[in-house]
Amino acid sequence: MRRQTMKKHSFLKQISLFLALALCVGFAGGALVTRRSEAVAEAAAGYDVVYSAENPIPEIAANVRPSVVQVITSAATWDGRSREVSTEEIGYGSGTYIRTLENGEGGYILTNNHVVDEGETYQIEWLDGTIMDATLVGADEGTDIAVLQFNEPAPEGATPVPLGDSDALQIGELAIVIGNPGSGEEVLFGTVTAGIISGLEREGVTAQGSFNRPVSTIQVDAAINTGNSGGALLNAQGELVGIPTLKMQASYTTIYEGLGFCIPINTAKDIIDQLIEHGEVVRPRLGVTVSAWDGPEDPMRNYPPAGVRIENVEEGTPADEAGLQAYDIITEVNGERVYTNNDLISVIDQFSAGDSLELTIYRYYDENGRPLPQYESFTATVELQIID
Repeated sequence: MRRQTMKKHSFLKQISLFLALALCVGFAGGALVTRRSEAVAEAAAGYDVVYSAENPIPEIAANVRPSVVQVITSAATWDGRSREVSTEEIGYGSGTYIRTLENGEGGYILTNNHVVDEGETYQIEWLDGTIMDATLVGADEGTDIAVLQFNEPAPEGATPVPLGDSDALQIGELAIVIGNPGSGEEVLFGTVTAGIISGLEREGVTAQGSFNRPVSTIQVDAAINTGNSGGALLNAQGELVGIPTLKMQASYTTIYEGLGFCIPINTAKDIIDQLIEHGEVVRPRLGVTVSAWDGPEDPMRNYPPAGVRIENVEEGTPADEAGLQAYDIITEVNGERVYTNNDLISVIDQFSAGDSLELTIYRYYDENGRPLPQYESFTATVELQIID
């Protein structure tokens, strides 16, 4: 089954569809233009011979392109005029085949949460034109990661892409992106772009509907366009090291080119396992509501230091059992300085339920908000727990 092309003049229109927030950072999942390429050629040899000192990209592309799919998200809509319910395609992106099912038929597709968000039914289209139904295994909006499952044999040449080690990446090394920019009938299937790793651990890069937890991203200059979301970022060995997720297009004063951002695969690995095993990501918590507190670096007699202020403590939670209370200021967690909610969450996300954290606390007020005659400083030990 093949998709036909629409008018080429839609290119300029579709470019304007990038989502933006603050710095106009947009998702890489939506619409562009062109004609469907011909069926994929035979896959090259296995990953043990993918690397070539001269140019590894052609063999990597031949191996991985058949394993990168277009994800089509649909939902039921109501037409008040015809008074009929119909199913419409509401979102498009890419996905990468990462694991087979235990029975050997079917497998799992890694993609972005924002590609499948608000969908009710899903399909995946492979490079050779094969279309399959897929089900949503689970999604984590905190890190913008989702996993789909398909239950038919993958097309010939499509095999799980091996996961690499994103912590081993270096700035300046080869970065290869494979995905399906476009939407609907206008898709550049199996597009391969290449560049370098431009930056690592980029923090605070987000867009409306993407991360609501701190995620340090990989910056690349390999072209990422609308529709690439959920596709593959590969290293020179053909290993999956990241998930293309968004690009920066403009700020209020600057036009940007070549600023794409990917979720590191090491960030995704544990989340993938949890989604496949449980259908969701369960994170331990302290049991507090907090806000950033602006103050001096060191405590003053009558003014708390900068840190994270506790606004509320849930009864019966680890924080309550450790004696924490509203108005306390958290300045360090296990010796690491924290200033914002994201700082606190970033540290907590490194630990599991049952782990203990040492919190440095400054207390200037009693639980009713009345100033203390003299501030107190102490260390509280809190054991992380899963809290419903």
